[in-house]
Amino acid sequence: MDIHTGIKNHECVICGKVFTRTHGLKNHMDIHTGIKNHECDICGKVFTRKHVLTYHMDMHVGIKNHECDVCGKAFTRKYSLKYHMDMHTGVKRYKCDKCGKKSTSPTQHEHHMNMHAGIKIHECDICGKKLRYKQTLAFHMNTHFGIKAHKCKICGKEFNREIILKHHMNMHADVKNHECFICGKSFTSNEHLNRHIHTHTGVKIHECDICGKKFSYKQTFTLHMNVHLGIKNHKCDICGKGFCQGSQLKRHMNTHTGIKNQKCDICGKAFTSRRYLAAHVETHALVKNHKCDICWKAFTQKTHLERHMVACWRQQLKM
Repeated sequence: MDIHTGIKNHECVICGKVFTRTHGLKNHMDIHTGIKNHECDICGKVFTRKHVLTYHMDMHVGIKNHECDVCGKAFTRKYSLKYHMDMHTGVKRYKCDKCGKKSTSPTQHEHHMNMHAGIKIHECDICGKKLRYKQTLAFHMNTHFGIKAHKCKICGKEFNREIILKHHMNMHADVKNHECFICGKSFTSNEHLNRHIHTHTGVKIHECDICGKKFSYKQTFTLHMNVHLGIKNHKCDICGKGFCQGSQLKRHMNTHTGIKNQKCDICGKAFTSRRYLAAHVETHALVKNHKCDICWKAFTQKTHLERHMVACWRQQLKM
């Protein structure tokens, strides 16, 4: 009778979704537990529900009896067509009880509810990382295999996800839709904005176990760890020299090409990197910030101090 009255007394203890029948709740719990007892005889794929396996078998035989009147796309299941039609009409039938967000299909709604519950059922076989969505797992696997199917038509840079390519294209077009609510600075992607926010808050949650240095961004922390571990994945195609960071390789390539983009505003002298330019500018100001710990002699450039330190140590050993 609960089906007729619409009363749903059977609630999932994990995500809060409610059902009119105990059987419906039981089938739903299989999604959370990951139990899949129904296996396809053709491809070996397993499913949590028998009727889902039946629909899957239709895919193998190519039966698509449900066609969209708007765009002509055909589906194996009637309810798949129904969800597809919602895309054309803009109808979102499934509303989240926690935040009010609406979804066009129960699958999208379920994924959204898993986000609230912190459930990540898709695990990577290589590194063990768990992800919420099957599609996200597929993108993650591409990083292990080095698959980058999305290529920028302007600069040729390749990406493993279309959304990342889209953010990259915004950089070329100089489109900056993501604005910082603190200082008003805009960025091409939400990821870059979130990194920027850390500069205001000063939050550094990634700490190096070796030297104790802290970082705001996981990416910067990973690059720092590569220095300790001696990992040099960025190699020069010309001389074979390896670098821990891509930016280091980029600066190194300028030594081969002779490109000097960093120009001194005082004398016009050009350099291959910002570091060399900064050291040069100090010579104009005669700022001597680099002091010897042995004799306290000061130098304008760190490289000059390093050469001096070698000579100074040798002198001390002779005494």
